[in-house]
Order: sequence, then structure tokens, then C-alpha cells
Amino acid sequence: MIRLETQDIVNIAKKQIAGIFKMEPLELNFVNDFQGEKYLLTNDKLHLTNQHYWAKVMDCVFDNQIRPVLMCEILYFLRNEFMESDIKLQFDFDFTEGSEGAAAASAEISFNDSPELQKSEITELIDFALALQDKQWFQELTNKYRQLTA
Repeated sequence: MIRLETQDIVNIAKKQIAGIFKMEPLELNFVNDFQGEKYLLTNDKLHLTNQHYWAKVMDCVFDNQIRPVLMCEILYFLRNEFMESDIKLQFDFDFTEGSEGAAAASAEISFNDSPELQKSEITELIDFALALQDKQWFQELTNKYRQLTA
């Protein structure tokens, strides 16, 4: 699993926006005008996840315009970077007194990298792990082999 924090997500979004729109964004700013989402506030904090697909989370500033960036677009940008992955995206906005709507983003990216292997395939990989002298991989494979033969 890969964990991305705010700056990683902003960097990926800028890269993807530049590639898609053929214009370099000057900056990405988090928004804090969640009038329609006020019902989601918990203790002056707002948490948006994948299910809040259409929420506006950022403004993208170009030379001559500002365009909204939606949660679904951030998910799309991340999926372009991490093909065939499961992404859990979260935006957190803090509206407690003195925080001025501080925002943070995080994403957990998982891959289905546990294919079902036959015993013969695992033994071949065990041999390969030995040849590479990869102790951790060897242990993982032997544990998997033991599970299949038990």
C-alpha cells in the first residue's frame, strides 16, 4: 500500500492538470466554502471521502482563469498515476476557531498484488528468492507454500 499526503496529492494534481489542459496551473488552493456540505460538519471539522464524489475541494489558478477541482477529478488524477489500484481519498477541513479552514488531504492506494499461485509456481519463486538472496520474500513464499500444503 502507498500512502500519499497533501503535498503528494497536490503535485500529482498539478502534473495531471498540466497534461490534460495543456496549461501549467499557477497554484492549487483548497476551498473552504462548503455551504451545501455543512451537514457533514462534526465538531467543526469536515471530512470528505470517495463517497463525496462531486464536492469541490480546490480551485486551480491559471494565468487568466480559475476553475474548480472536484473530488472526482482528484480521484481520476490519482488513478492515472496508479493504474489498476484501489484508492481511498480523504480531504479534511478544520473550521475550529483560529484554524481558518486548514485543509489536509491523504490517500491510501492499494494494489491487488496477491495473485493466487499454484504450489509449483510458488516453489519456482522460492528458488528465485534464494538465488536473489531475498530473505523476506523467501519467508513470505515459504509461509504461503505451507498454507497451501497444510
